[in-house]
Amino acid sequence: MMKVLIVEDGLVMRRLLGSSLRRWQYEVTEAEHGAQAWELFQREPFPLVLTDWLMPEMDGLELIRRIREFESPNYVYIVLLTAKSEKEDLVTAMDAGADDFLAKPFDPDELRVRIREGARIIGLERRLAEQNRQLRTTQAALVQSEKLASLGQLAAGMAHEINNPVSYVINNLAVLNREVRAAMELLGTYRRAAAGLAESNSQLAAELTDLETAADLPWIEENLPRLFAASQDGLARVRKIVQNLREFARLDAADLDELDLHAALASTLEVLASDLQRKNLSVKTDYGQLPSVVCRPGKIHQVFHNLLLNAIQASEVQGTIELRTAVDQDCAVIEVRDHGGGIDPAHLPRLFEPFFTTKAVGQGAGLGLAICYGIVRDHGGWIDVESTLGSGSTFRVRLPLRPQSDKEKFHEPVPKAPDSAGR
Repeated sequence: MMKVLIVEDGLVMRRLLGSSLRRWQYEVTEAEHGAQAWELFQREPFPLVLTDWLMPEMDGLELIRRIREFESPNYVYIVLLTAKSEKEDLVTAMDAGADDFLAKPFDPDELRVRIREGARIIGLERRLAEQNRQLRTTQAALVQSEKLASLGQLAAGMAHEINNPVSYVINNLAVLNREVRAAMELLGTYRRAAAGLAESNSQLAAELTDLETAADLPWIEENLPRLFAASQDGLARVRKIVQNLREFARLDAADLDELDLHAALASTLEVLASDLQRKNLSVKTDYGQLPSVVCRPGKIHQVFHNLLLNAIQASEVQGTIELRTAVDQDCAVIEVRDHGGGIDPAHLPRLFEPFFTTKAVGQGAGLGLAICYGIVRDHGGWIDVESTLGSGSTFRVRLPLRPQSDKEKFHEPVPKAPDSAGR
């Protein structure tokens, strides 16, 4: 039922207008003058306004101007009631923002068709706004899809180019570490023979002592193992990033198979048991009746692992993580909800972009959610997120129960930004 605001200082005229509109199934609110109508409009904008021109406190033209300046999410259709018929007066009213006129005293049939025309225009405007919204969402989805496809090609090349030299360095470092340890053992043996050497050749013994002091041999013996370990840890991190790049680029496609999603969630929770215990987190489940899903099990396990790990990292100590599953229109729906701080609205549009992260340097490569997005997309599903400031975030995955052809696959746009706060 469309809402109509009637603004008329004459009681009889106001009642006649209200009675007619209610009879035609409109929801009517009445105001005696422009100032009262403006107060009502600010509290609840009306899509259709029928206002008199000459009124006390605030006339119809001033009311129209204020409505046009008001930041309403939808268009307001305004019909001006007037006994004026001069061309100059009508031009003035149109300049103020009126959409239509109704002469006083009004004819009921004319009132009905003019109000109906206004309601039709409002309906068209709403449908156009919805189509524009869908077009923007579709455009955002296409942009995101193209961006990820391009980044996937870049990631594939980077993974190949980086992986080979990193492998050489890791292998060489392992050999070097082994050989240096052997050389240090040999050096220790020579040092034990230093006393005998001093007796037989004091000059050579003195030169060796000077060289040992210049080289700071004790520092080398103490710190060399730590330096090798740190270097190996750094290379392991580089290799992990390369592996993530390969996953994002989907270089290692797995075979399709049936997967019990509940069992997959349970096994993922077992893998993350130590992380859950470290924060003393509890997991609450609300599982529906899910059939087995035909998918790439290794990839879906990876999605669950990334989403649950994110939920753990976002949760406060002694918090709760909620898991929910259901079937909706031939799709399995999996929700992972945490009760942490949420996600900053400014970050939501970039949340699934590769290398985007709000974590501290060294704590995240920004590939986990991008990988999830790519995996779910390749299965013909989508992933989105809802987040509220101070109440946490819910990641929702929709997976088709059976694999789809490329033509059947669809992409949901990047998450919209509700009121939320950052991860």
